[in-house]
Amino acid sequence: MSHQLWSTLIRHGITPNQVYFLDCCRYKIRVGSLVNEQAEANIAKAKGYLTDEGVLTPKALEILDEFETYLVKTKKKVATSVLGEGFMDRIKEYLSIFPAQKLPSGQLARQSPQELKDKFIWFFKTYPEYDWNMVLDATDVYVYEKKKENYMYMATSSYFIKKADQGNKTFRSALADYCQILIDNPDFLNNIR
Repeated sequence: MSHQLWSTLIRHGITPNQVYFLDCCRYKIRVGSLVNEQAEANIAKAKGYLTDEGVLTPKALEILDEFETYLVKTKKKVATSVLGEGFMDRIKEYLSIFPAQKLPSGQLARQSPQELKDKFIWFFKTYPEYDWNMVLDATDVYVYEKKKENYMYMATSSYFIKKADQGNKTFRSALADYCQILIDNPDFLNNIR
């Protein structure tokens, strides 16, 4: 976790629970059972973060904006450190391999780059032995095979990277399987080119 996040809390004299409560107020989300809503509301009013009418004060909005800025910067640093510089170009290259159409299942073959970014972070953390070149080659092989079958039973660009196994609540990656195929049989790629 980023020290900057905690520095923001210390500088403003606010707890993580307060930030959570104020953020829920900002976006009109139910607080739930994570914190004592009434106690946090009383503290927020006493510290001048919330009016008696339940409206966030400019002081509260400033804290939330600062905290969010550090979160976004941290997420971007994580993405770059895991996916490498220029990762959005690589994601777009990955996407372009999939057909720009609906699959026989009725689902779109391509998903948003943002959704794929989060899945690729998981993928490269789980399978650090693979790189972008391997991923793109494996995807080429997969889409080539599915095209010969008129895309029957083809996974979407998102599910190919990571899909939940409902039975035991784990995740599996067909992409990792195809990367392994190319490691086990490097000539396999020559068959499609």
